[in-house]
Amino acid sequence: MKKIFNQLLEIPNFVNQKVLNAKVNSAVENFDGEHGVRCYVKTIYQLLALVTLVVMEISLLRAGIAYLTDAHSLIEKAGSVITLVLLMYSAFPIAQVIKSRGETLGGTHNGMISFVFNDFVKTNIRIVGEVLAIAGLFAAFANTLSFLTDHNLFSTGGDLDLLKPLVPVFTFPAETFSTLLNAVGLKSVAEGLQSITGYRMAAAGQFNGDFVWSSQDLLGVVGNYVNVALGLIGMYISLTIYQYLYTIASNLINWAANPSLPISVKNK
Repeated sequence: MKKIFNQLLEIPNFVNQKVLNAKVNSAVENFDGEHGVRCYVKTIYQLLALVTLVVMEISLLRAGIAYLTDAHSLIEKAGSVITLVLLMYSAFPIAQVIKSRGETLGGTHNGMISFVFNDFVKTNIRIVGEVLAIAGLFAAFANTLSFLTDHNLFSTGGDLDLLKPLVPVFTFPAETFSTLLNAVGLKSVAEGLQSITGYRMAAAGQFNGDFVWSSQDLLGVVGNYVNVALGLIGMYISLTIYQYLYTIASNLINWAANPSLPISVKNK
């Protein structure tokens, strides 16, 4: 009876060895909290890049076909084919940014705290900022072609607001620092910082096809490119601010763990 009972208790181990060959157990037991995390995070970003590429291509292709099948002039359809190809091409550099930046997380780091709160956060700030810049740049290309043909061509310029949920990822360091500046009475400096690092992505222009190019339309096209540059500047400012805030927080935590006062005491 006791032998049968012991055999029943060994059923989980028997099934595990025969069916899974203990691979799951071995993977969990041998998981490295540093090297393992880096490897898996790197793979996640590689998959995310591929998914982003596929989703963007399918979405743009559907939207482009819907535009071309509507009632539009020959100039609008011909120009929209070019803008559609441009926008579909933009998915490749966007996917490459996600992949390459994510792969940098597969390198060495100074422990999990530094990895999560320093490397991981700054990498995502950079990814979002660069993705928005690429999307804005290609939207500016499409808007430029619309300006040259003086027709409203197919463009995602008016749909860039869909990217707004990503903006807080790279603006929160500046917003946090602005809050600190407000707390110490530097309101004007905080407002200036928020103005520099704020989200700017100009929408596509509106053209009526009369082939009368106005200076206002031209300034709108130029503004598209300026906004891309300002977005990148804001991203680098946010990276600098976050590194500064992280260094302060890290130093405070290290001091709290081993407090010491910078006072020299001499025995006389």
